[in-house]
Amino acid sequence: MANPRIMNRGTILIYSQQRLLATLLAATIRDDNRHIICCSSLQQLIAKSNSLRPTLIYIIDSAPFMNGANLMEMLRRSSLHRPTIYVITWQQSEHTVLSLLECGVDQYFTFPISMLRLRLKTLAHDSQ
Repeated sequence: MANPRIMNRGTILIYSQQRLLATLLAATIRDDNRHIICCSSLQQLIAKSNSLRPTLIYIIDSAPFMNGANLMEMLRRSSLHRPTIYVITWQQSEHTVLSLLECGVDQYFTFPISMLRLRLKTLAHDSQ
């Protein structure tokens, strides 16, 4: 019998207000063993995170973390559900990076970014 972890790698959520970026990232990391859902609003992202319990969330924007909405707490409401969260943005200031890492973001990437690197990062996450 096949290992169930290899058979189904779980759900990945991608948030971006720019549909093209979310679609490009989804196409880059897609394979047959992954369910990928793109969200264009924070409300949709939070609802999907709480109902689907994704293993990985990509957020293409740093603004949702800066408005005081406590996005990390909303995405990780349950102590049993702690998805890995990667943020991709144009912001490269040390303050922004440190703020995001301190609030619980697992990794921070800046544009321009290698799509191969994102794919390999996603595959590495699957093998953890």
